[in-house]
Amino acid sequence: MKAEQKILADASNLIDAAAEHFVSVARASIAKRGVFFVALAGGSTPKGLYQKLAMSPFVEQVDWSRVHLFFGDERCVAPTHDDSNFKMARLAMIDHIPVPAENVHRVPTEFGDAAVVAGHYAETIKQIMKEQPFDLVLLGLGPDGHIASLFPETPALEVTDHLVTSLFVEKFQSWRVTLTYPVINAARQVIVFIAGEAKAEIVRDITTEAVTGLPVQRLAPQGDYFWFMDKAAAGQ
Repeated sequence: MKAEQKILADASNLIDAAAEHFVSVARASIAKRGVFFVALAGGSTPKGLYQKLAMSPFVEQVDWSRVHLFFGDERCVAPTHDDSNFKMARLAMIDHIPVPAENVHRVPTEFGDAAVVAGHYAETIKQIMKEQPFDLVLLGLGPDGHIASLFPETPALEVTDHLVTSLFVEKFQSWRVTLTYPVINAARQVIVFIAGEAKAEIVRDITTEAVTGLPVQRLAPQGDYFWFMDKAAAGQ
C-alpha cells in the first residue's frame, strides 16, 4: 500500500499541519472509543510536533486524560540520557501537557537486558490496550530507509510473533527496542515524517523504486497511511 503524500512548503508548515492532524485524529478516536492510543517517534521533526502540541491552541483541543502515550522505539539508555526518546518527548511535550502520569508508558530500559526490556514493554501494551490496535503510530525516516528501530539487514525485520523486539545496531554500537511490523501495520493510522534536503535522495530512491526492500518499503498499513514531507525532502 502506497502512502498518501502531504507535501508542505517547509518544516514549519509541516509541523503546523501535523499538529492539526494529530488533534483531529485524537479527537475522533476519543469521540468513537473514549481513548486515544498513540506511539511516539524520536527525531527532530517529531520533536517539533510535540513542542507545537504543547502550545496553545493545540494543547487545549485534546482531552489529554484520555490519551495514552507509548513509544515506537527506544535506545537502551536511562530515561535521563540525552539519547533517550522518552527524555526528548518529556522535555518537548509531556512536561507541558495535562496528561496523567499513569498514561505515559515509556520503555522500561532500567531492566538492562534489551530482550527483557522488550518483553516488559510488550506486556505493558497488552495490559493497557488489550486487543486494540494503536490509533496512530508516528514514524521518522532514516537516510538508510529505517523506521522506528527497524534497521536494514537486522533480525528485527523478520519478527512477526512479538509486539516488541530488541536488536543491536552495529553502526551505532547500541541496543534498541522497537515495535514490530505487525503492530505498526495494524494501527488505524500510520504517519511517516520526512523533512529536509538531506532526505531528498532516499525519498527519490523509494518513490522511483530505484531501491527496494528498505524497511520503510516493507510497511503495509491496514489503516490510513500518510507521508508528511516538506518540499526540500520531496525534491520540489
